Amino acid sequence: MNKNDCTAAGFEWVTSHVYWKTVATLMDEAGLSARQAADQLGHAKVSMTQDNYFGRRRASTGAKAVLEGVVTAGADQK
Repeated sequence: MNKNDCTAAGFEWVTSHVYWKTVATLMDEAGLSARQAADQLGHAKVSMTQDNYFGRRRASTGAKAVLEGVVTAGADQK
């Protein structure tokens, strides 16, 4: 698929970057590894795929419990 194909189909806004981002996002959401996505996208370095195409996973840092403890302790002192 190239730019002319996309334009002819009414998708002028589709670029190779949009296509690659979509493929990488679908692979990420399917739970495939960054290495697998990098191989599919032709990236020699997995970091290129992770940094530019994969979403950041939300991690539980424990901050919520700490902050709630501070707020609760502050309310008890009033």
